[in-house]
Amino acid sequence: MSGFDAGVARAENVWYRSYPFWDAYFALVLVGTIAATAADGLPPGRKAAAVMLLVLLGVAYAAVGRKALRSREERRPGCRLYAAALVLMFVPATLLAPVTSTGLAALAPQVYMVYGTARGFVLMVVLFSGAIGSTMVASGAGVTLTLVMMLVAVACSGLLATFIGRLSAQNRERARLIDELDRTRGELAEVSREAGVLAERERLARDIHDTIAQGFTGIVMLVQAAEAEVGPNRHLELVARTARENLAETRGLVAALAPPALARGSLVEALRRLAADFALPVDMDVEGEQRPLGPAVEVVLLRVAQETLANVRKHAGATSVRMSLVYGRDAVRLTVADDGRGFDPEAVASGFGLRGMRGRVEQAGGDLAVRGGAGEGAVVEAVLPCSA
Repeated sequence: MSGFDAGVARAENVWYRSYPFWDAYFALVLVGTIAATAADGLPPGRKAAAVMLLVLLGVAYAAVGRKALRSREERRPGCRLYAAALVLMFVPATLLAPVTSTGLAALAPQVYMVYGTARGFVLMVVLFSGAIGSTMVASGAGVTLTLVMMLVAVACSGLLATFIGRLSAQNRERARLIDELDRTRGELAEVSREAGVLAERERLARDIHDTIAQGFTGIVMLVQAAEAEVGPNRHLELVARTARENLAETRGLVAALAPPALARGSLVEALRRLAADFALPVDMDVEGEQRPLGPAVEVVLLRVAQETLANVRKHAGATSVRMSLVYGRDAVRLTVADDGRGFDPEAVASGFGLRGMRGRVEQAGGDLAVRGGAGEGAVVEAVLPCSA
């Protein structure tokens, strides 16, 4: 079996798959006990009564006990009725024919599986009473020997109860862990799916902006240059208008593919929501005239802020964070600084997070700077042109 499959692990659960073996074991012990009772040199009336009680016990197991044994409910259906059947059928059978006490070999594990350790122990003491009482009468044993037999039987029953109780607890814990694994795998699959969708949307938006949108912008500029040389021309005006209309449609498509955080408002609002939801206090500062920067630039700045805050949470050991967004005339600068333990930027330059941020920023025509030192915190600064 390659990998871990929760369904297969659950199917291979020894506890639940062992039920047919318990049925077969109980049937074999019961048949053997009936045969031993029939062959015992007892008066025919007592022998027949004991055999009849054992047969009725088998019927009670098939009708009620088997279902109670297999139930996974906290209150097993029919368990009280089956307990009454055990006491009213097995105890008299052992009083009539002491050899029937061999049936305890099958009843003991069954009782603890159905009733648990505490209630099962009490029920087993009752079931032992008939066997010990009949043995005491048949052998003429004294009180001391009877007490010793009782203590030995109770001790053996207690050991069996401990073993089956631990096995049952281990089984329940295993079932809980498997259910928890199922839920975790489902949550991870959903998160992975959403992350994949967002990543694909962002890639499409970036590709459309870098190819089709830039192409339409180039066409508009070429048409404007051609009009400057040849003068007004109906065909050139039609080309320019068509290019502008398609450029507007392309920009709308890029905006629609932007991250949901940007779809619900401006870049500043998205950064403020990101800061408010962060695990540490974030001091957010905005300078300059706020204006749209274009989907490509805003997406890159948002991703840089998200990745930087994620690194602060995982590695910095900081108590607070400062984030600033400065709108300049030709460029915009995002700075994220923390008061954590700091690090050597050169030592982690090959890390995937920093490499990914640097690649995003440089692809958008900007620069990424990382500064820090041991015990001095860290500063991540991204500068991008507003016209990107």
